Formats: sequence, C-alpha cells, structure tokens
Amino acid sequence: MEELMPRFIILALFLLLVSMSTFSFFVIYYLRHIKAIHRSKKAMGKEELLSIDVAYFCEVGKRPRQEDAYFISPLEEFGKNGVVVAISDGMGGLKYGDEISNETVKQIERLCPLSFFGAEKTSDDIRKISNRIYEQYRLEGGATLAMVHIYNNYMNFYSVGDSDIILVRNGQATILNPRQNYVSVLIKKLIRGNKTTHDAYANNKSRALVEFIGNQNPRVLYTTAPIRLYDSDTVIVSSDGLTDAIPWNSIPKYIFGNAKNIALNLKNTVKSRSYPKQDNYTSVIISLKRGLL
Repeated sequence: MEELMPRFIILALFLLLVSMSTFSFFVIYYLRHIKAIHRSKKAMGKEELLSIDVAYFCEVGKRPRQEDAYFISPLEEFGKNGVVVAISDGMGGLKYGDEISNETVKQIERLCPLSFFGAEKTSDDIRKISNRIYEQYRLEGGATLAMVHIYNNYMNFYSVGDSDIILVRNGQATILNPRQNYVSVLIKKLIRGNKTTHDAYANNKSRALVEFIGNQNPRVLYTTAPIRLYDSDTVIVSSDGLTDAIPWNSIPKYIFGNAKNIALNLKNTVKSRSYPKQDNYTSVIISLKRGLL
C-alpha cells in the first residue's frame, strides 16, 4: 500500500493540473468574449442610429389555404431591444404545414426580447423549437424560417430552409442566406466531379428541403458577426413565393418610396403576373434611413 501512495499523489497532482489548466482556458475565453461584446457595444453606441420604416403583406396566391406566418416585434421597443422579424413558410403538400408555420412564429415571439449579442444561443433555441415540433408532428409537416434581428445599425440573421433574406443596397440585391434544399446538395456533388450544374436545377427533386423546422436537430444558419447596415438600405424577409414570381436580382427596381409603397409595388407585381401555381407570398420590408429616433 505504501508503494502505491506516490502513484496516487502523482495522479492527483496531474488531475489537479489538468483541471486548473481547463479552468484557466475557460476563464480567458470568457473574459475575451466579454471584452469583445463590450467593444462592439461601445462602437455601436457612438453611431447615429438609423430609423426604420416597416411594412408587410401576406397573400394566399393560388393555394387553397395560407401556410405562411410572420412575426414583427413591437416597433416601440426598437430603441431598447431592436426589431425582430420572422417569416415561416409551411411545406406545401404536407398535412400540418400551416400549423407548424404558425407555431414556429409563436415560439419565436416567446423568445423575445432577444439578446443581440447571443446569436449562438438564439440559433440553439431555434433548434430546440424544431425538436419540439418534431416530437409533436413526427415529420408529418414542416416549415421554413427566415429571421432578422436589427439593433443599433447592425443585423443578425437566422435561417432554416429556403425562405429569403434579401439586402438591397445601392441598387443591388443580395440574398444573404443560402437555400437549404436538394439543389444545393446536387451542385456540390457536380462541382466535385467537374460537371455542369445545369442538371441540378433540372432535377425534379431540386426544391425539396434538406433542412426545415420540424426536422430533428436541423442546421440553423446564422451570422457569426453582425452585418453593418447603412442609410437607404432595405431588408426584405420573405417566403419563396415572392422570388418565384419576381427574380431576386430584379427586386431593386421596386425599391422606391417608403416601406408601404415598396410592399405595394412587390405585392401588386406578383398579383399581376397571375401564375396558375402561385405559392403563398409573404414579405416584411424594412427600410433604414438616417436620422435620430
């Protein structure tokens, strides 16, 4: 027994050293993370705040029922908490698409007010929402989610599926979130094989979602660093019914006037095209302008 004692002492000292090193690592990481947040908050606080103008539309199209749902956080809280906008599009042809899209935005509303500096936690909360919906519906339905949080001239976004987050700046449109559908998987395979991507878009399964709310542990796309917003930027959060009718790169020509005018321009253009298979189309338009709130 006496011969074993030195070994136990050495092992105990080794474990103590490992524990202290691990603790020190997390303390240093935490302090650096907190300092980064304080620096970001300090930088934001020095800027003149942009004001926001918000409008929306939510149309059925040629579908038998509305399967889109949306949420806009109270605008009177913009100065304190920013604004959160979410759109959820129920997966067409499945039994509970409308229920799941509505439940998704209700649960997003319950998360508010969100911490702007907790994007990773928010993405995890979205994953938990999807898991709860999975437990209830067991893949008998699903929905997309496109969500932005704008605070102090910066924006975070979160995305699951193929609804769109579009930034229009200086007459150019950019879709910020990649679509999580089968065509993206096909394109990667074709590129690795040095083949043309044309066949990916021609595939009849190309629009099938590979990630969605209602799936177990979906991959939530989110901003690891906030996006800086500028005077005259316009952010559009929409279901894919909008960009099915209006190509995303032509959207800037409808961006003039206030948010309500932009919403009317987009809604009336989709309606005028009278596509026989027009999906539900829902959009929230956020115009940013220079000026104190």
